[in-house]
Amino acid sequence: MTLCAQAVRQRRRRGSQLVEMALILLPFMAIFCGFFDVCLAIMKWTTLQNAVREGCRYAVTFRTMSGMGQDMSIKTVVQGYSFGMVSAAASPAQITVNYYTTSAPNTLIAAPNGNTPGNIVEVSVPNAPWAWIAPISGSLLNPRYATSPLSITVTSADILGGYPAGVVSVSR
Repeated sequence: MTLCAQAVRQRRRRGSQLVEMALILLPFMAIFCGFFDVCLAIMKWTTLQNAVREGCRYAVTFRTMSGMGQDMSIKTVVQGYSFGMVSAAASPAQITVNYYTTSAPNTLIAAPNGNTPGNIVEVSVPNAPWAWIAPISGSLLNPRYATSPLSITVTSADILGGYPAGVVSVSR
């Protein structure tokens, strides 16, 4: 084999290496971005679930922050544990606090009543949006992820304990 034939063969190998790399790299990056996207969505869900759980724990103690009622104090605790993913002062409300009686757990107690010992408190973050980062579904011109983002709803509920010593009521 001549030196010239070896050079031609070497150039063909370089071209096929580029094609093979492109055929492998594109699906690999799509899978990698998909894993990354799913991991971030799970992180948001677990963070919000922990935040409403902590808000519910705060609610059963009947504590309030200075200058706030019980509902706003609970929302502030949830906001603090959510790492800025939801806001206590957002409109429409991103964090909800509802009260129910144990005898009628499907009937909402309207404000200003409800936060009395023995009732059920429910702290939730309904429909927190999550827009996908990696555009894997649909086409590039009309991606499905842009028109139907993931919606995360988390809820925690518990029965309110007794008032702390010396307290006879807490404003809602």
